[in-house]
Amino acid sequence: MDAPHYRRRHLILAWILLQLCYEAAEGLTMTEIKIPKHIMRHEDAALGCKFDLDGESLYSVKWYKDGFEFYRYVPRDMPPGQVFPLPGVDVELQNSTDVVVVLRSVSLQSTGRYRCEVSGEAPSFQTVSGHEDMIVVVTPKHGPQITGGQPRYQIGDMVRVNCTSAASKPVCHLSWLINGMHANRSLLRPYEPLIVGREGLEVARLGLEFRVRG
Repeated sequence: MDAPHYRRRHLILAWILLQLCYEAAEGLTMTEIKIPKHIMRHEDAALGCKFDLDGESLYSVKWYKDGFEFYRYVPRDMPPGQVFPLPGVDVELQNSTDVVVVLRSVSLQSTGRYRCEVSGEAPSFQTVSGHEDMIVVVTPKHGPQITGGQPRYQIGDMVRVNCTSAASKPVCHLSWLINGMHANRSLLRPYEPLIVGREGLEVARLGLEFRVRG
């Protein structure tokens, strides 16, 4: 095979490959997944899923939590929205569409990985998906409480006190300050969090122990 013919054939093959890559890059694409990373318990959560059909027709939008489908939107169905029962997921169907799903009054069971899957119509049935994690937060109902302290101390006395948080999720981070300065780590007495209630809220505890000096 002569060199010019070989180069021409090579260029044709390269052009075909470029066309295939270009065509593969076209079509349905996911443009945005918008899921709150942290949300307070009992609040409503709006899960957003934006996509570009690039001229194709939409076949379906499906939502999953931890791999289990809980919402499906098929434009040609009547009604187009359909809900599948799942613990911790309460879909507000009347306010949910192809681009947003509203979860009513989230609970700790709502924490998990949410995935949106979009499929185009025949003949391609091209499918794209994206996911994000959402954590439901429970804040303490009141500030931490200090126990074990005495009204007065004398030089040489041992101070042994504990700081305990209210129940929360995730567990609170506690710190001790002495005269406005963070206490030395050697004075701290850490404890494992206590698990309380049916929802498994956590109570943080941190002890402080030192001898009074003059």
